[in-house]
Amino acid sequence: MKDQKTLDEPINDLEKWDRARTLMLESLMKPDTALRNCAINQGCKDDLMSIRDNVINMVRDMENPHTPPLEFGKKNKHVEPTIETPNGNISETLMSGALGAYYMSDQREY
Repeated sequence: MKDQKTLDEPINDLEKWDRARTLMLESLMKPDTALRNCAINQGCKDDLMSIRDNVINMVRDMENPHTPPLEFGKKNKHVEPTIETPNGNISETLMSGALGAYYMSDQREY
């Protein structure tokens, strides 16, 4: 991780945050022999490396706070699994409720 030069073009907050996260990950992944030697001397190198791995995963999974909000009606990225019934597909949540048997009966009018 050697910074060659500053950027000539301006960047937005979204991109700045992503670059900061990338630099943080590089910092966490870079071997620190002095710290690791201290951990070896104190008998906690395995714990140190486990914490390091957990922090790396946390940083990777962090969402950028500058990401624009989702469109109206799209609150999250959750996709509800559906079940095929004689009347069409319904969510597993509805099927698990008190009316599950009703949804499984054939309600179509011919």
